[in-house]
Amino acid sequence: MKKVSGCIDVRALGCYDWEFYVEDDATEEEIKKRVDEICEYYIEWDVEEGYVAEQQTVYRKKNSWE
Repeated sequence: MKKVSGCIDVRALGCYDWEFYVEDDATEEEIKKRVDEICEYYIEWDVEEGYVAEQQTVYRKKNSWE
């Protein structure tokens, strides 16, 4: 048997470590298929227009004599 291990790292959610075992004669294609099944993901987002900043922050470089 061969052990296949890895992790999924999402900055907002953290890291998820995973592992599984395959037969010694498993091909790279078979292993990739299993990895793809484990790492399957779905990302969705919405964009909503019409927002206005109530307060803006302006940055400027401080003068050397201040």
